[in-house]
Amino acid sequence: MAKIKKTFDRELMYKKIMPTNLKKDEIEQNETNESVTAAAENNNSAEVIFQNKELNLIRDEKDEVILYNVTEKLVLDKLDATLKKMNCCRCDRCKEDIVAISLNNLKPKYIVANKDNIKEKIHEFSEMGKEVTTEVIKAVLKVRKNPRH
Repeated sequence: MAKIKKTFDRELMYKKIMPTNLKKDEIEQNETNESVTAAAENNNSAEVIFQNKELNLIRDEKDEVILYNVTEKLVLDKLDATLKKMNCCRCDRCKEDIVAISLNNLKPKYIVANKDNIKEKIHEFSEMGKEVTTEVIKAVLKVRKNPRH
């Protein structure tokens, strides 16, 4: 019998490992919940009650205080711009390697804030921009020299 090769979704694994993707996922989830709620209003009231409970839970989570790595956000913001300027592979494996190398060489900056206040607090760390850019460029050069794919 032939062996079945087990595959996994790289993007799903990345979302589970990297906490900054939570915000994007929640926005997408909110949009889908709102569209489902609108569709459910046309159907029966039992589904509407269930959907409203989920929306209330999401609203309650907005007030929740979370731990957030500002350095990771800054590295991910600089990654696309740096890759456009430099001749480097843009596959997922190379991008993940670049981010990992950059984050390992930078000092982590964690904040505790509400989800609404995160953007305001990130602006306080804007002076790290040059340092982050330097480390991302070093990581791109290192990965470009020895890609792992």
